[in-house]
Amino acid sequence: MSLLSMRPERHVAGVGLALLALATPGLWSPPQLAGQEPDPGNVRLGLEYQPGYVPALVVAPIQSGPGLGSLAGEIGGILRTDLDYSDRFDIVVVPDTMRSEGPPNYELWNRLGAVWLVTADVSMSGSSRILRVGLHDVVYGSLKNVQAFSLPDPSSSEFRMAVHRASDAVVSWATDGEPGIAATRIAFRRKANDGSSHLFVVDSDGENPRQIETGAFSVFSPAFSPDGSRIAYSVQVDDGGYALLETNLITGRRRTVTSSAGLVQTPAYTPDGRLAYAETAVTRVQVFLEGAGRLTSVQGDALNPSFSPDGQWFAFEADLTGEPQVYVQRVSGGSPRRISLYVRGERTNAVGPDWSPSRDRIAYSAFNSGVFQIFTVNPDGTDRRMLTTRGQNEAPSWGPDGRHLVFGSQDSSGYALWIIDTVTGRARTLTSARVDHLPDWSPSLGPGS
Repeated sequence: MSLLSMRPERHVAGVGLALLALATPGLWSPPQLAGQEPDPGNVRLGLEYQPGYVPALVVAPIQSGPGLGSLAGEIGGILRTDLDYSDRFDIVVVPDTMRSEGPPNYELWNRLGAVWLVTADVSMSGSSRILRVGLHDVVYGSLKNVQAFSLPDPSSSEFRMAVHRASDAVVSWATDGEPGIAATRIAFRRKANDGSSHLFVVDSDGENPRQIETGAFSVFSPAFSPDGSRIAYSVQVDDGGYALLETNLITGRRRTVTSSAGLVQTPAYTPDGRLAYAETAVTRVQVFLEGAGRLTSVQGDALNPSFSPDGQWFAFEADLTGEPQVYVQRVSGGSPRRISLYVRGERTNAVGPDWSPSRDRIAYSAFNSGVFQIFTVNPDGTDRRMLTTRGQNEAPSWGPDGRHLVFGSQDSSGYALWIIDTVTGRARTLTSARVDHLPDWSPSLGPGS
């Protein structure tokens, strides 16, 4: 088995990052891909982040009915954290004693520097808990939007996710329709001390980690379906071969998609819900699409497919130059085109592409000064940008907003999963103190997902 074929087993990278910003990419024009050599974009050291305007937002203390005070405080904490993690706002902290009845005092909030004001109240309607959230434009002194959300019992594992959906509604109102990332989960591989590896999911704020039972000793490369109801992943079976499995997260049902005495790895869904994956074909690993056959026929190993939002193109890694690089190709066929930076005589390995679900940008990891760092690039190979400069960082996956990335990281302090906002350059840890890697970010999750 080639070194490229073994990549899914390599530990992903490290903490202690100097994380740098990504300018908003322009629109991609597919015809440029076929007839124009990409800009080499030789980014070696990273970028200087130039901070932009971020509006101030206040989450007012949550109003509550009798006996609901502690619940209101918990909801307020979740809302503030979610809106902070959205990286869309500068959160203004106010004391819980600053309670007010009746219409908002816009003049007061304006003096505190707020542009946006979130007000909310929680009450009972029969046996149901109702959270009503409003967003106010402080500058214009008007109510932007308001919506009521039904909350499950606070002891339910879905309680926090219901509040996350309210947070994402606020983000959408304030940005005229941009998606949030709060009501999402991230799947990843967690390695245990006995050498086994297991499938976990965790909420986007790092809360509610849970293991998904796979019935296998070693798990690789989880991938969420477009509706978030299923996870595909590969496992190593007893005879040394591999199988591609899919678990329905709602019913718990597991199915075998395919199995092989050779490699079966790196599943990915098309936007319409079909599964692609890498599988050994004779002596090479190639990309296949369930029900449609082989997508690649390259003279080298190919794996890690990821599809454009319209489903017409896919990115993948292949070792056509003697080391892995990132390529794009039409799903309907044609020649692949390299979009990562290849320098003859240097180790410039580029692997693990992930195509943004909402923007024309591809993230991947590549060697820089002998260690893997996170890069993004336009699908025609232009505007290549390096986002990390310290530690070793791999396996990026986009959030549904197309601006946040989760990735695996390793340095002298250990392993971690990190999330970076590619617009502001701000980063935070998702998990730490465990050997976690190969993350995949879910779409926005509706009720029942």
